[in-house]
Amino acid sequence: MSSNELRGTVHGSAVQAQVVNIHPQEARVGVGMPRQLPRCATALVGRDVELAELNEVLDVPGGTALVCGTAGIGKTTLSLYWAHSVADRFPDGQLHVNLRGFDPVHPPMTSGEAVRGFLHGLGVPPERIPDSYDAQVGLYRSVTAVKQVLVVLDNARDVDQVRDLLPAGSRCAAVVTSRAELTGLIVLGVRRIGLSHLGSRDAKSLIAGRLGGPADASALSGLAAQCGGLPLALAVAAGRAAERTSFPLSALVAELRTERRRLDVLDTGDPGTTVRSVFSWSYQALSPSAQQMFRLLGATPGADIGFPAVVSLMGEAPGWTRGVLGELTRANLLEEHLPGRYRLHDLLSEYARECLVVDEQQLPVERLLDHYLHTTAAADRVLSPHRLRRDPLPPRPGAVVREPQDYESAVRWCVSEQHVLVGAVAHAARFGFHRHAWQLAWVTSTYLRRFSHHQDCEATQRVALASARAIGDQYAEAEISLLLGQTLVDAWRFTEAQSLHDRAVHLFNASGDAAAEAGSLMARCATHRVRGRHTAAESDIRRALALAEAVGDTNLRAGALSRISWNAVRLGNAAESIVYGAVALELFRQVGNQEGIALTRRAVGTAWHSLRRYDQAFAHYAASLELDVALGDGYYAAQVFFQIGLSHLALGRKREAIEAWCQATAVFEYLGRPEAGQVREALVKTVIMPGRFGREVRS
Repeated sequence: MSSNELRGTVHGSAVQAQVVNIHPQEARVGVGMPRQLPRCATALVGRDVELAELNEVLDVPGGTALVCGTAGIGKTTLSLYWAHSVADRFPDGQLHVNLRGFDPVHPPMTSGEAVRGFLHGLGVPPERIPDSYDAQVGLYRSVTAVKQVLVVLDNARDVDQVRDLLPAGSRCAAVVTSRAELTGLIVLGVRRIGLSHLGSRDAKSLIAGRLGGPADASALSGLAAQCGGLPLALAVAAGRAAERTSFPLSALVAELRTERRRLDVLDTGDPGTTVRSVFSWSYQALSPSAQQMFRLLGATPGADIGFPAVVSLMGEAPGWTRGVLGELTRANLLEEHLPGRYRLHDLLSEYARECLVVDEQQLPVERLLDHYLHTTAAADRVLSPHRLRRDPLPPRPGAVVREPQDYESAVRWCVSEQHVLVGAVAHAARFGFHRHAWQLAWVTSTYLRRFSHHQDCEATQRVALASARAIGDQYAEAEISLLLGQTLVDAWRFTEAQSLHDRAVHLFNASGDAAAEAGSLMARCATHRVRGRHTAAESDIRRALALAEAVGDTNLRAGALSRISWNAVRLGNAAESIVYGAVALELFRQVGNQEGIALTRRAVGTAWHSLRRYDQAFAHYAASLELDVALGDGYYAAQVFFQIGLSHLALGRKREAIEAWCQATAVFEYLGRPEAGQVREALVKTVIMPGRFGREVRS
C-alpha cells in the first residue's frame, strides 16, 4: 500500500490520494499537546438530555454538534461542561477559541486568525506556518487528520467563520456554539442541539445551588418565574441574592416584578454577564429592518403573535415580513414555537420595549389592533349572526383582515387568539386606543361567554367600560354595561349586575335606539328573574316585546317571546309558557337562530315537565342538548342534563337521574361553575335521602 508524505513547508492545499503521513521530526507537531478548555461550571442543571445528545456525537466518526439558542441560554456553559467531561477521550488535546461572533467591543475573529492559533496550539512552530490562508487550512486539516483532538468553536457568527476550523480526522470531534442557526452546517451533517429555557423545577434548583443554603420556597418560585428560565438571568439573580444575605429573597422578587425594572436588577456591571448587554450584542448584529421588527414585537399584547398579525404590525408585504421573521428566528431572538406563531422571551420583550424609538409604535399598534378587531368581528358575525351590532370603522391600510367562513373556523380563530385578544383590550386602553378597547371587548364577548371564560369576560369588559367612559361615548358605555351585567349575573353577583343593566336601559332609551333598548330590557329581565322579581321581569319583557314589534325585528320579537315563555313557567303558568314558546320557536326558525331555538326549547321542556308530560319534556331537552353541543355551549348543556335528571326522577328512574346529574356535575365542575354544588346536593338527596328533593338549578 502506497502512502503520501508531507515534508517541509506546505504552500496551498494538499491533495490527498490515500493517507497523509506528517513527519514529526520535520513539522514537530508533537511538541504541543493543547489543553485550551477554559474553566467551566462544576455542576450543570437541567441539561441531561442535551448532554446525552452531545455524547451521541462521539459515536459518529468526526462528529460535530451545533449548540444554538438565544443569548444567555447557556450554550457555552453546556459545551464546556461536556468538553471537560470527555476530555480524556482525546489524548492529543483540546482546542478552544472564542470566535467573538457577537461581541460589543471587538470584531468577529477571522477564521484565518483562529486557524493560526490552532496551529500554534498543536505545536507547529511559527516558521513552519504557511503565509497563505489556504495553505494554513490545508496544514490544519493534515495535522488533525492523524490526531484525536476535541475542538470547541464558541460564539460563532456564521458558517463561513466555522467551516474551515472543523477538524479533518475521523477520531476528532467538534462542538460549535452560536446564537444564530447556522443552517449551512446542518446541511453538511452537523447535529443541531437547540437549547430552550429551563423549566420551573430546574430553574429553582439552579438558584438554590448558587445560594448554597435553605431558601424560602415561595420566593424561590417567584425568582425563577421572573427570570423566565433564562440561565444567565437565573445566575445573576442568584448572585444578587447571595450578595445581600441580610435581605429576604422576597425583596429581590419584588424588585424583579416591578415593571421595566427587571433588566436593571439583572445588571452586574460586567458587560459579559449583564443580561441587557448580552441581548444588545444580538440586536446590534441585526439588519435595520429586523431591528425595527424586534422593537415593535416588544409592543404587542399576548404571549405570542400569528403571522398575519406580524404583517399587520409591520404594514409590509407577506414575503418581506416572512424574510425578516426568518432573520430574527435564525438569530434566536424570536421563536416560532408553532407553525406561523412567534414569541419573544419575557426578558427579550422587555429589552425590545427599551429599544423603541419615541412614538414609532403608534401606527403599527393601531394596524395590529385593527387586525384583531376586524377579524374577531368577522368571527363574531359567524358565531352570533343575529346579534345587534354596530360595525367598527374601516381598518388602517396594511391591516390584514381574515374572514372565517364557517362556525368551526370562527371558533378556531377565537381559541387560538384568546389570550392575545384578552391582552389586546388592556393594551389598546394603555396606548389610548379606547375605541379599539371597547369594541374588542364587545366582539370577543360571544365566544368568551358561550365557552364559559367568565373571568376573561369580566376583565375585558371592565377595561372596556372605563375606555367607553374615557372617550365620553355613552352608546359604547351602554353596550358594555349590558355585557358586563350579563357576565355578573353568570357569576351570581346580582346587585352590581342590576345597576349596570339599569344604566344600559337608561342610556339606550336616551339614545332613541329602540332595538338596543329592547335588548337591554331582555337582559335586565333575566336579572330580575334570577332574583325572584317576576313582576318586574314581566314588565320589562312586555315592554321589550312592544319595542321589538315597533321596529319590526323578527329575531328581537322571538327573543322577547322566548323570555315571556321562561317567565311564565317560573310563575307557574306552564300552558302560557308553551303557547308563547311555540310562537318564539317558529320565529327563531324563520331567521335561523339556533341559539334562540335552544333557549326556547329549554323553557318549553321545563313547562312540559311541570305539567308531568315527561315525554314532551324529554323531546325538547334532547333538541336543546343537540344544539348546545353543536354550539359548544357546555354551560347550557349541563343545565339540560340537570333538567333531564329531574324528569327521570319524577318518573321514578333513579338510576337514569343519577347518570344525567353525574354528567351535569362533570361539565359544571370542568367549567368551574357554582351550579356543580347544587347538582351534587341533588345527588346526595336522591341517593341518601330520597323523596326530599325537588329544587331546580337557576336557568
